Amino acid sequence: MRIVLIAGTELAYHLSRRLQDKGHQITIVDKDEEFCEVLAKRLKKATIINGDGSKRHVLEQLELNVDDLFVALTPNDQDNLIACMLAKKVFKLNRPIALVNDPDNIKVFRKIGVSAVVSPTEILSRAIEDSLFREQITNLIPNSERLSVFRVEMDEDSPAVSKKLKDLELPKDSVIGAIIRKDEVIIPGGDTGIQADDTLIVLSNPSVQSAVFTILLGEV
Repeated sequence: MRIVLIAGTELAYHLSRRLQDKGHQITIVDKDEEFCEVLAKRLKKATIINGDGSKRHVLEQLELNVDDLFVALTPNDQDNLIACMLAKKVFKLNRPIALVNDPDNIKVFRKIGVSAVVSPTEILSRAIEDSLFREQITNLIPNSERLSVFRVEMDEDSPAVSKKLKDLELPKDSVIGAIIRKDEVIIPGGDTGIQADDTLIVLSNPSVQSAVFTILLGEV
């Protein structure tokens, strides 16, 4: 497969090395002439083009094919957006991929039909959040921004054990949707008690999930 990388400097270099090892044909477009010369020396089999990948006349030089994989990697979200728009609308590429540096811009990319986006900030944020969770907590929908759904394993030391749901004072935007107890699935009510070894399915607004874990398990 031919993979076209728009800028990205060192990121483009490291990606190219890895992708070439898997047999892909690599083309890199970068505005930095000096860096293009460095890439040409490092990547003997890649095609290196000095130019602005967000400009139509530059992309026309590539003779893009609908089967090409197009990846915009510049540090400027606007340039990535324009490059992907051209790739999709003008050159009819099916699924361009964009690096989105500011997570607030993800909606803009998706609105114009660029659904394949990568946000380093979001990836790092999820990794940090996941590292804060105890082994008792499993995130069931890791990529959701609007809803947190977790499986929480209760042990005998959990402060919520032996309490009824109505006495837990969970945050308003949270609910225990189900309790798995041995082979039984319980849809709980306010008078349902929590037992050691229960598995709770917890739904909440992401903003209150930390408070929910503290109530169920103690300080997390």
